[in-house]
Amino acid sequence: MRTPKREANTFLTHLLSRGLADERYEVRRYKSSGGGELKPLPAEEEDGRKSRRVTASRRAVREMRPARDELIVCTGLKVPGSGLQLWGEHLVWGRMLSRG
Repeated sequence: MRTPKREANTFLTHLLSRGLADERYEVRRYKSSGGGELKPLPAEEEDGRKSRRVTASRRAVREMRPARDELIVCTGLKVPGSGLQLWGEHLVWGRMLSRG
């Protein structure tokens, strides 16, 4: 039997109804607090000004990996209902499975 590596990062991928059908996606990141609340992370600043919306290509979205306490939501810009959610392992085990 194969044993998992210690540095292995487990996460849940939830595809929206149309999957990755768009070329560009809006990316929103959330961080889990100690009390279990999800708080949005501020957009990264470029050249001293705040970016309103972070976008990524389909290829970049496929390669994204959340931190253990992070939720990444990618929604298609032109195709409604396309995109995905990436849940870090602490959110999956601590938040989703405790409801069942």
